[in-house]
Amino acid sequence: MHTIKITQLGAALAACVTLIAHAAPTEDRGEGALFTSIFGDNFEKETGIIVSGLSETTFSRNNNSTHSERHDGMSNFPIIGAGDENVEFGSLRLFIDKPLESNVIPRVTPLPGPTPEQFSFGLTFEGNYGRNAQFARTFGWDMHWGVNSPGDDDPAKAQRDKQRFLAVPNLAATAYVPIGTGLTVMAGIFGPGIGYEIPPDIREARNAFATKTYALVSEPGTFSGVLMGTRLMSNASGVLGVELGVVQGWNNLRDNNDSKSLTGAVRWRTPDMKTWVDYEFVVGNEENSSTDDVQAPIQRLISPDGQLKQQHSVNGWHAFDEHWSMGAEMVYGHQAGDGKQSTVDIVNGPGFDGAKWWGANAVVTYRYRKDLAFSVRGEHFSDPDGFALFPVSAAHGDFNAVTAGFRYDVNRYLSLRPELRYDWFDGNREDHPFGNGRDRNQMTATVDALFYF
Repeated sequence: MHTIKITQLGAALAACVTLIAHAAPTEDRGEGALFTSIFGDNFEKETGIIVSGLSETTFSRNNNSTHSERHDGMSNFPIIGAGDENVEFGSLRLFIDKPLESNVIPRVTPLPGPTPEQFSFGLTFEGNYGRNAQFARTFGWDMHWGVNSPGDDDPAKAQRDKQRFLAVPNLAATAYVPIGTGLTVMAGIFGPGIGYEIPPDIREARNAFATKTYALVSEPGTFSGVLMGTRLMSNASGVLGVELGVVQGWNNLRDNNDSKSLTGAVRWRTPDMKTWVDYEFVVGNEENSSTDDVQAPIQRLISPDGQLKQQHSVNGWHAFDEHWSMGAEMVYGHQAGDGKQSTVDIVNGPGFDGAKWWGANAVVTYRYRKDLAFSVRGEHFSDPDGFALFPVSAAHGDFNAVTAGFRYDVNRYLSLRPELRYDWFDGNREDHPFGNGRDRNQMTATVDALFYF
């Protein structure tokens, strides 16, 4: 066992503090400051397009890894969000957005207020470069761009070299049509909006920690297709919206099984937006129909017949008062398998006959003041078939974790998120998901720096 060197964590935190000591804190946000300082604010005023950036850097250590393992990547796995130990350049993101004049924010929420009566057109773009972009790529799009070689075909080398990847997980056009109660349409490549935690770590995201839940690992990363949404109700009883979309599949622009998937959501809010509940889903065949286009590891099955996969999430959030709030999620998933010899699991071989998984997590936050909030999260994720978390882990059993930390918005540009996390595993006695296959528990310490510009 190797103990975490707290002095190294302290040194990393001190370096962050030194960096930001020269910037005067303000009440304004730093998003878009760089673009505006170079080009002025006329562009945004004339076009409605907002250009901003976000970078994320972490320093983490766990109590299981060896010296040599820490020099390779992903030594914190199956934890994601800070997979590498020592300093990890997680991401550098560029956002270009033209918001809609609408009563629905696609994939996020219906809004209270009057129904707009004019057409509106918008767009959304997100470019992501860094370690975290490895799992944000889409087959048939950015999966095999030249900049992602050789790690796109050699994950082991990408891990050894801590290779950085380039992904564009959001590139979509949006429109609002003033018919009925108002209709929003999104078409292109976009993040699915399924689950309580939704990357990236913009300020509005409900991501209290740098490391993510196992539930997030089990959910799709990108969709490509068309998503429509409308607000059904906005009155004293609450705000209700629904969404429905047709997409290619999980992380898939290039169709590999001639079958589309359905995704959708029902979203309810109280009139003051201090309580919300969402139900979200995706369902459709997820198999490689032949060996000519195996989109592994996302699509783990090869079969000439359709193998239905579904994921469901019920999640919500409530603000008790100006200080206390709580969020929670329950997920359930199922991958069908017909058991035929022609249905092949690339991990376990022919005759795949199905897999199920479920999980629950909750986070409680105490906002001490506007720029400082403390959070504690607990989670349980059951993956008895070792299917849902692949390729992060193929262990058969139950994953559990408790995470504690805080978020400190130092100034308009920089936020720090230190955390301590303890994970333990119960399941197949042969499976040891931590410590490179040696251990069944792990303590991880992380300091995360988010820089908005």
